[in-house]
Amino acid sequence: MPAIDKAITEDDEDYLISRAKEAHKHNIYSAKAWMLTAKTLFPSNFKIQFEAYLMEKQSGNVHEAAECFSSLMSSRQHLPDLLLEISAIANALKSNEPSFLSQMFDNICPDIQLTILKTSVENSDDTMEHCRLLVLLLKKFPQLGVDSLVKTLINTEKFFYDNRYARLLVVETLPLLHSLESPRLLQRLVVKAIDFYNSYVYDETEHDITDPWQRLYGVLDLLGRQLGWDSYLVNYGNSLNKESYYQKLLMLRSSEDCRQLLYCGVVFFLRSLYEQKTLRGNHTLVEALSDPDLPVSKHKKGDIEVTGVSAHQFQAAANCWELLHCNEVITREFIKLTSQLQIKPWLEGFSDELALYKGRYSEVNTSVSNDLTNIISRVSINFFQQNYLGCIENMLAALPLLPSVEGVLEPDLIVGGKHRHLHFLPITKVAIMHCFCTLLIRILLKAGNNSDLTFGHMLVLMQLGWPQEESVFINIMDAIRKKGVFHYHLFPAYIIHIDILEELSFIWNEQGKTIALDILPNSQQHLGQRRIGTRGADKGVKEDFKQAMKAQVARSNESIINLIIQFITSERSYFLQIQS
Repeated sequence: MPAIDKAITEDDEDYLISRAKEAHKHNIYSAKAWMLTAKTLFPSNFKIQFEAYLMEKQSGNVHEAAECFSSLMSSRQHLPDLLLEISAIANALKSNEPSFLSQMFDNICPDIQLTILKTSVENSDDTMEHCRLLVLLLKKFPQLGVDSLVKTLINTEKFFYDNRYARLLVVETLPLLHSLESPRLLQRLVVKAIDFYNSYVYDETEHDITDPWQRLYGVLDLLGRQLGWDSYLVNYGNSLNKESYYQKLLMLRSSEDCRQLLYCGVVFFLRSLYEQKTLRGNHTLVEALSDPDLPVSKHKKGDIEVTGVSAHQFQAAANCWELLHCNEVITREFIKLTSQLQIKPWLEGFSDELALYKGRYSEVNTSVSNDLTNIISRVSINFFQQNYLGCIENMLAALPLLPSVEGVLEPDLIVGGKHRHLHFLPITKVAIMHCFCTLLIRILLKAGNNSDLTFGHMLVLMQLGWPQEESVFINIMDAIRKKGVFHYHLFPAYIIHIDILEELSFIWNEQGKTIALDILPNSQQHLGQRRIGTRGADKGVKEDFKQAMKAQVARSNESIINLIIQFITSERSYFLQIQS
């Protein structure tokens, strides 16, 4: 028989293994019997022990396979023959997915588990793989300490070119670190963590790390605990108050050791700036207006008020930036630290906003291109530099570039008080034109020209933001009453706001005999000035005026925004000739 012939030419252990493998195809109990016989006759034979393990693994017997593999691992001389299986076990553990090998590993005693993982680390040639396996080892046996892994990762040149190393160090390894003897090394780790998490939150392709800022504060806490820092500053929570945190930072200005202010301040600054940029969306910072006749906002703090979306976050970042430049020492250390971080691309936008915030208009980069945002910035800056011609020229340049998104009026474009006011203006058609109209009205007021044409133009412009300019409107009405006459030939074309029409109708009806309103269409405009001698003729004039006003009221649902754009475009020559 073939089986007998085979047995004659093979070693006894090979014969027993082959019989067990053959039996395993048909009868598991027969296979176990053959394997038990083999293990009894050759208790230290590696081939028999390994085959017994493979048989239990193939049968899905977790406990039996764990027992067999533990026996194999007890002999160090055969470890090279187990490297493939050890590698498979390590890969199964790294995947975090339940599998036979991971379950088997859990059923192996800790001493053998440690040997398996150490062997996998020692036999990994690739640096990245070596580090990953070290992380795996340290997660299972944190008592070993992570100092060696930290030093390996932070000193590897690949760290600077391969983000996988940074992620492995910052996300996987540092949470395992409870303490580290060297404050200098800890500071290097904090810098790496700041750089990694700051870059991560700006990378829109990755979203798998939960609460990166709190993880960063966890790293900061390592350094803070070792150096005795304020626990509040190194454990800044998501719900904590920015103003309170900033006040804590302010108290560190006179400290001899600037490290706490530097590291805590930089993290707070970067987080505030990130939140501001995230919330800001399609808005741009502009100089806005304040009115001493309006009540001052309860939320105003300091000499500068910032309103609009992300204003709170921007001011936190701006205040922190100033604090990090409060003296030569902290400024020098701040520059040195930020030179190690990848922040330049998005810090440039903040630099322009900060220059505007500080009133350093010459430092605001508005000449890069003629895109709408830059033009709006130039409009704002030109106005506050009293360069009204430049302001109006840029307004006119912006009109063809207005976005299709209409948007809504900005209630915070004017605030109460005499202080400086900046506002995050949405890049929408209504918000931009509302800003332009508000500035044009101020330019006309500053020009001091009390002509009817100037009054009429202001009436047209104030329709968009009504009733924001109601006080200006009241002054114009008072001036008309005093003069006793108002000539404005553009009235039928551009004034359709119901409140303005009602006030003018009131003046006509109540004071028509003493005030001449030359505001009707050309065929009727003379009627407003005629001294009527008969009651019937006077009745006819009033009827004509009433019908003309009805025609304007009928247009009150027209688009004010489009009307204003048409008006400014048509009257560009007038606006360009304004002299302050």
